[in-house]
Amino acid sequence: MTTVLLGIDVGTTHSKVLVTTTDGREIAVRSIRTEWTSRPGGLADTDGIELADAVIALAAQTVRAAAEQLGPVRVGGLAVTGMAEAGVILDNGGVPHSPVIAWFDPRGRDQLAALPADLAAKFPAITGLPLGPQVTLSKLLWLKQSGVDLTAGQWLHVPELIVHRLGGRAAAETSLLARTGLFDQGTGALWPTMLDLLGIEQTFFPDQVAAGAPLGTAGGPHCPAELRGATLAVAGHDHPVAAVGCGAVAPGEVFDSFGTAQVYLRTLDEPVDPQRRARLVAAGVNAVRHAVPGRWHLLGGTKAGLLMRRTLALLGVTNDAGRAALDAAAVAAFDVDITGLVEVSGAANDDGTLRITAVSDSVTPALLWLATVRHGVAEADRLLQAMTAEFGPAPAAVVAGGWTAMTSVRLAKQQALPQVRFTDRPQAGAFGAAAFASFAHRSTENPVSAPTSGNRRDATAGPAQEDLDRFTRPAGPDPIEEKTA
Repeated sequence: MTTVLLGIDVGTTHSKVLVTTTDGREIAVRSIRTEWTSRPGGLADTDGIELADAVIALAAQTVRAAAEQLGPVRVGGLAVTGMAEAGVILDNGGVPHSPVIAWFDPRGRDQLAALPADLAAKFPAITGLPLGPQVTLSKLLWLKQSGVDLTAGQWLHVPELIVHRLGGRAAAETSLLARTGLFDQGTGALWPTMLDLLGIEQTFFPDQVAAGAPLGTAGGPHCPAELRGATLAVAGHDHPVAAVGCGAVAPGEVFDSFGTAQVYLRTLDEPVDPQRRARLVAAGVNAVRHAVPGRWHLLGGTKAGLLMRRTLALLGVTNDAGRAALDAAAVAAFDVDITGLVEVSGAANDDGTLRITAVSDSVTPALLWLATVRHGVAEADRLLQAMTAEFGPAPAAVVAGGWTAMTSVRLAKQQALPQVRFTDRPQAGAFGAAAFASFAHRSTENPVSAPTSGNRRDATAGPAQEDLDRFTRPAGPDPIEEKTA
């Protein structure tokens, strides 16, 4: 019987499950849409148990697919990464008494605006985050004002909920906790002022653990037979976990995840002081704890990928052949100076509206495409410069994401980033989660392999970088992915 690992990535659009061997060979991957109920005003939510059970069923299906290739298998370790900020309040019986409100949902904006001015001013320096509706605090303030009793339960982020649903103990993973707006990045603990504001105790959140810390064994009434016996772990926030999956967590290295939402993530091996946190947040960069214990990261986003998608739609490019033809034309015109011919704007993270200014009849589809790509790169470069101003130049960059299949995009990235390399890792988040699952499994099977904490071996401290390096490697052939409607 072959021992395999599961990396689960619960994303905003799709949730993915990846099965790997214990040495990191990818065997099977499956995905399903993450279902949201959309409401007027940009509101979106879903039922936490339905979401968790759909992902768990997908995991069982993916294990069966792996068994078709490998013969009988057992899952040694399972770890879950995914979206931050979103979660549920569970009562003592494990029943949610709040929906999962999407991280992009604006609920709580009015409650944040009503916070005392001095508290709002302190927020970026303490939390490393902007005071806006994305943080978990925003949703909790809205729930409280809506009549939900925050004192009658415990908060779990979506990845933590899935692990708990599978039989793992409730836990608050550090990189997810760090994005709540209730976490002091300097002390590594909850911010008492925010707890008082909400009228909750520290026990509203479970005990804090590192990503990859073993949280028990899969079992119980909600666990399919295919997953029983697996060592369970939470892998943490999807962006730093994807960086782990692509091997892009060396100190100072930049990870560029270039999908619909583009994210720049720079790993640090030193904490960020409050003054720097405040300056970075003002420049559009978060400064928070990494999923890798003992690391921090800077995180900035753009909507460049969204603008690129809209440009393709505007140009009537709807298939791979059309995209390839446009890409070839853009490469041929890459050295053309388009200054004064066509300009594109809207890639800022708080924008997303494609605006095109064409001042010449000679603007071709290829030149419009290049203008869109270059504008997105320039907006991302602004974030990179903010990081550089505080911590010096980045030594190297790793770029992942579907847009890198286009040569015109790669050329633009090569011009903008230092020592750039591209990774074809198709499921970076799920593969990073599998790396944490590997650590949890090995820590349970062979406790001596856990990292040292003081004078003892302590798996609850999470993996050291060498533990993750043991698993991650350059991407091999892509597994065959099947999407389930």
